[in-house]
Amino acid sequence: QIKADQQSWRGAIERALGSHRLRVLVPPASAKEALRWVNARDNRLHVRLLEVKEPEKTPRFFDDGYTRKLDFKQHPYREAVKALLADNDRHCVSSPDQLRETPHAMTAQGLMSGKARFFDKQDQKRLHEDWMTGFDNKDRLAFLRTEISRVTEELNQATQAFEQAKGVVTTLQGQAKALEQLLSIVFDTIDLPGAERELKQLQRKLAALSQPDSDLAAAKNALQQAQNEQTQLEEQHKAAIGDAARVKKDLEWAETSKLRAFKVCESGMTNAERELAGSHLPTIAVRQLVDIHDIERDYRDRVQEAVKSLSTAVADTVQNLTKLMSDAKKEDTGALAEVGRDLEDIPQYLERLNVLTEEALPEKLKRFLDYLNRSSDEGVTQLLSHVENEVSIIEERLEDLNSTMRRVDFQPGQYLRLVAKKVVHESLRSLQRAQRALNSARLTDDAGESHYKALKELVLLLKDACERSRTQGAQALLDPRYRLEFAVSVIDRVSGQVVETRTGSQGGSGGEKEIIASYVLTASLSYALCPDGSSRPLFGTIVLDEAFSRSSHAVAGRIIAALCEFGLHAVFITPNKEMRLLRHHTRSAIVVHRRGVSSSLTSLSWEELEAHKQSRAANRHEIAD
Repeated sequence: QIKADQQSWRGAIERALGSHRLRVLVPPASAKEALRWVNARDNRLHVRLLEVKEPEKTPRFFDDGYTRKLDFKQHPYREAVKALLADNDRHCVSSPDQLRETPHAMTAQGLMSGKARFFDKQDQKRLHEDWMTGFDNKDRLAFLRTEISRVTEELNQATQAFEQAKGVVTTLQGQAKALEQLLSIVFDTIDLPGAERELKQLQRKLAALSQPDSDLAAAKNALQQAQNEQTQLEEQHKAAIGDAARVKKDLEWAETSKLRAFKVCESGMTNAERELAGSHLPTIAVRQLVDIHDIERDYRDRVQEAVKSLSTAVADTVQNLTKLMSDAKKEDTGALAEVGRDLEDIPQYLERLNVLTEEALPEKLKRFLDYLNRSSDEGVTQLLSHVENEVSIIEERLEDLNSTMRRVDFQPGQYLRLVAKKVVHESLRSLQRAQRALNSARLTDDAGESHYKALKELVLLLKDACERSRTQGAQALLDPRYRLEFAVSVIDRVSGQVVETRTGSQGGSGGEKEIIASYVLTASLSYALCPDGSSRPLFGTIVLDEAFSRSSHAVAGRIIAALCEFGLHAVFITPNKEMRLLRHHTRSAIVVHRRGVSSSLTSLSWEELEAHKQSRAANRHEIAD
């Protein structure tokens, strides 16, 4: 098809393509058969064929040829079409002057050049007519619609002109006939005086007959009246004929309906059928006989719909019965082991149900209710109570930690207190709702049905939490640690008021964050290392690497005091520059000294280190003296 930005060249390109637009591409496998078929018949049109052949080399178009203005659709024969168009390509020039100097060229107006000094412009059709290119036939259909409209308009104008010409011909024919009659008159036979006398006599007779009191006037009036009556009678007769035809048609329809009705009810109805029809069908009045077929069809449709609904209900009932019988065989593997699951086996199931209802079912129901109450009280309640008890233990141990932290200053005149707040997750709320529903269902008198359903719902919640134990909802449900969230409050030691409460590391200076983190870590270690019922850990030795490398002496002192209060024995690993800080809080030090690739390890008390220091100072003085 022509590119969108080259539409001004479309008419000229259509002319340049010429008859190749109608050339049929034939694959090589079908070429022989196609040629034989075209040759053997009278086609009555110009048939153009091209045997498709893959070109040996890529077709080359003129740089300014019209083929550069075309878009080629993806197709197996695309290269063959390109080769065909390359052999017929033309240069596109903008003026006749350039065309004169360029062989095999064309202008956008359709003027073409062949070899030198040969030029053509085929204007048999207008440049915008008879377009055939494009990936679809929309343009072709639009052109044909325009042509149909134009030809139809021309046909209407020609028909109108033809009718006018026919009227003129009729007028001329009448005039010619009058002239022929006039030419046939012989002048000598014309008796003008006699004709005038005859005309006067006829006029006198007409005047006499036209008098109001003449017999002719009376006869004329009578004739007019008779004609009027005749017209009325003819109209009445015509109406009567129509009525008779309708009555005859109704009579024939009534006879046919009667015969059909007799044929339908030929066998008659029994008394039971009459009673059934009388109780379900209305009484038909005479005026309703015209609509008897519609009434019959309406009630037949109703009955069929009712039968269909009942059939569906019966099928559903049979399906439910089969399912119930299967469930019964699965539950009762004794008496029903050899019983089938067909409809004829239903009496045996009913008999077994009667036995269970009257003999064993009440006792089993009582045992089931006892077991249900015992399960809900002893199992689920015990589990949930255990979780609640663990939460209470955590809160109690937190109070013990706070008692210890109260003895250590966070800032001068201030200490820290750990605060626990209960967290109610959505899963916990769902569990609490299920517990309330279980307690309420115990009071419902429905043979334990509501109690069982409520307990089942509670068990499903716990089962889901166990299967997905890593989710936040399951942890909040079964792990007491996730029932609480923790914060730390700064308490004024004199007034006991809360200065601030923090839930994370936001706000405050770096030193405050460090000491808070150290205090919380110390409390956590004490909590984890202390056994139940004890305020001090059984094994309290901890190792602090790079201890207080970035802390001030005051902060480090408070942290070490907190470690002591919690009963933790700290082993500090620190560079030599921090030795002065730790001297006030430890009894001895293990000094690691590396010389080259060798290292030495020496354990010294602070007194020994001080004596060694004084000895070295004395030696330096002696050397100086």
